[in-house]
Amino acid sequence: MTLVVDSLDAGYGKLAILHDVSLEVPAGEIVTVVGSNGAGKTTLLRALNGIIRPTAGTVKLDGTDITGRATEKMAALGLTHVPENRLCFPTLTVRDNLMLGAWSRGGKGDLDAVLELFPRLQPRLGQAAGTLSGGEQQMVAIGRGLMASPKAIMLDEPSTGLAPKVVAEIMKVLTQLRERGLAVLLVEQNVRASFGIADRAVVMQRGRVVLEGTPAELVELPEVRNAYLGGAAA
Repeated sequence: MTLVVDSLDAGYGKLAILHDVSLEVPAGEIVTVVGSNGAGKTTLLRALNGIIRPTAGTVKLDGTDITGRATEKMAALGLTHVPENRLCFPTLTVRDNLMLGAWSRGGKGDLDAVLELFPRLQPRLGQAAGTLSGGEQQMVAIGRGLMASPKAIMLDEPSTGLAPKVVAEIMKVLTQLRERGLAVLLVEQNVRASFGIADRAVVMQRGRVVLEGTPAELVELPEVRNAYLGGAAA
């Protein structure tokens, strides 16, 4: 199932943020979106997931136009969004947090499949999510998104505040999702980590796509190396 964004404009009230953004995320690929703070990356995910309504352009999932559909319907359509800062329900158990992700499927998510990806959560199912480490909460957040059995998943800065070892674990899981045929759209400040797993990359500046290509192609560009990789190749 392919996620296709075509000529998308969006913003907040009269404040335009996205301008003519186009990209494609095929099934079985990871596409990473990178850019400085304020580039419009989070706004892009919000516009795709219906949190804000695009003012122009289209969003299609496997050929079906889902532009501006209600956020609560997106998971049932096959698109899930793992927001920045994890947003777990701290007083609910890990199990309950995960099961909330299956709401769009009548509570019939595949918990065993999620625990296979995140075995660390198995002994913590009865534990309050707020007592977990940051990395474990990120695993819960991703697992919650997967409980809707999506065809496409969008992740906003999943490495934020995590130790390098945990970041590596999260990135490994994303490659496993690719192997399972999901379309993965990854917004990530850790460019080195995201370039290490992505099939293609998109660079945004001031709400526009300014560069795109494979990570190997982009790291050859001095402007990419200097802005995102400290002047060194990945």
